[in-house]
Amino acid sequence: MRKNVKSQRIREGWNPPQRGPKALKEENEAGPGRQEFVFCPGCGIVYYHKSWHHALEDWRHLKGDERIKFVLCPACLMIKGKKFEGELTVSGLATRKLKEEIRGALENSGKLAFRRDPLDRIIEIEEKGNRLIVRTTENQLAVKLAKKIKLTFGGKMTVSHSREEDVIRAEVMLKNV
Repeated sequence: MRKNVKSQRIREGWNPPQRGPKALKEENEAGPGRQEFVFCPGCGIVYYHKSWHHALEDWRHLKGDERIKFVLCPACLMIKGKKFEGELTVSGLATRKLKEEIRGALENSGKLAFRRDPLDRIIEIEEKGNRLIVRTTENQLAVKLAKKIKLTFGGKMTVSHSREEDVIRAEVMLKNV
């Protein structure tokens, strides 16, 4: 009976959803769920219940017999290895005042992203001439920052994805006023 139902569904065009390969982030950042608590000595975040947290938010569930490890988190490993997943270039910064305003907006947005997810971080903001180059631990963060700058200060935004590497590059070119 089951074979008939399955073949009937396929004939009717119904196919069960197929899960593709796991995302690079999903496998490399945490691996399979760990049983112990992992503290990052670099930034102080804690891994438990299959995700990274800012602290032991609900310490009452600790029994006292848990295993504890001290290992750098994925974000600290990226920073230490000088790797990044997102890069944002803001160009057309005509004045020093505009450059400082945009730097402040980027830093504030980076702090908010870190509060939401402890692995979302701005690695560095580099100044080159009339441009700011921002490198992030997450590619989505670079795109969010680009959208925020475009919305706040105007200009033209482009996003490029690379097939060779897992880096997303976003660019915002401000209009010279």
